[in-house]
Amino acid sequence: MDFDSLCENVSWANPGCDTSMDARGRDVLIVVAKLAYRVSPEGLPRQIVVPVRRMEQGDGGGGLRFPNDLEADEKPGTDVGLVGTAHPAARGGEQRSAYIWLSVGSLRKVVLAHGPRTYTKTWRGVAPSDPAPLTGPVPLRFDAAFGGVDPLTRASEPRNPIGRGFSSDPARLVGLPAPQLEPVAEGGAEPHPAHGAFAPIPAHWEPRRSFAGTYDAAWARSRAPVRPRDFQSRFHNWAVPGLWSATPLLGDEPFEVGGVLPEGVWRFRLPRYAVTFESVVEGRRSAHSTHLDSILIDADTRVVELTWRASLVLPKKWEKVERISIQGVGELPEEVIMPPEARRSAAAVRAGERS
Repeated sequence: MDFDSLCENVSWANPGCDTSMDARGRDVLIVVAKLAYRVSPEGLPRQIVVPVRRMEQGDGGGGLRFPNDLEADEKPGTDVGLVGTAHPAARGGEQRSAYIWLSVGSLRKVVLAHGPRTYTKTWRGVAPSDPAPLTGPVPLRFDAAFGGVDPLTRASEPRNPIGRGFSSDPARLVGLPAPQLEPVAEGGAEPHPAHGAFAPIPAHWEPRRSFAGTYDAAWARSRAPVRPRDFQSRFHNWAVPGLWSATPLLGDEPFEVGGVLPEGVWRFRLPRYAVTFESVVEGRRSAHSTHLDSILIDADTRVVELTWRASLVLPKKWEKVERISIQGVGELPEEVIMPPEARRSAAAVRAGERS
């Protein structure tokens, strides 16, 4: 059934629908609304249309760049992520390490980007060498952070199985590339070295995997294909530790991103805007709870995506769903929804009318 055709969208967000099964085994319809802005280096946002993604997109290094927006029927809190490229070399000199950071409201994560390093043998043991100069951009991907697979034991770092430096025998690391991205502790618990990037983490990585529940023989015998009873909805949160807010964000918090634009530190605020969801099933109108559950920043394209979702239990006969309504809450300023050339034309028309 084409649920997308039933969407009545009165908002600046772009909607998308898909069906799934919830934690209780019921058929549900997932409705997602995505609002996107292209933000200039000076911090000026302009609303653009970005489609709701129906499948994951990789980053070219074995990790995840964009998640499937329609994968989750519910997501607690708000995920925040950053994909793109560090540009520390743009600041000149023989710089060998540079800080990359992201803060959104009270959330903050800092990573130290190094020039190329290799593992060397020292009097203390095996350790990364001094970094070479940062002569070019550094992709903000988890394959440049600590982690990986031990080729001898086939064990892997559960938080980042595509990284560098994980080994049961450090002597075998000598001569191999060392991590270029390392998380920095800031006013809290020491971050795990595997969390050296800001991108979404896949479902089979920790800590997401720990929330998936117990898929054992008892589950297969008595409950499959419904999710295990100990499944937790936090499984659907893709943010790396430190970039998940248990209290949903509103979207108009101050943003600051350092080290990702050649022009310098990127600061901006977005307009406060949200969406609501309603459905009409057999003539009965129902409102569905929602909140801003994802903020994903693509520094390479300078696009910021904000996502809301709702999940409604489907009737036995799906055809009884008559309409799905998406309503905008708040207003976007004219300068945000009109491109510069259109604003200039509108201003010229208004000036002509006044004269």
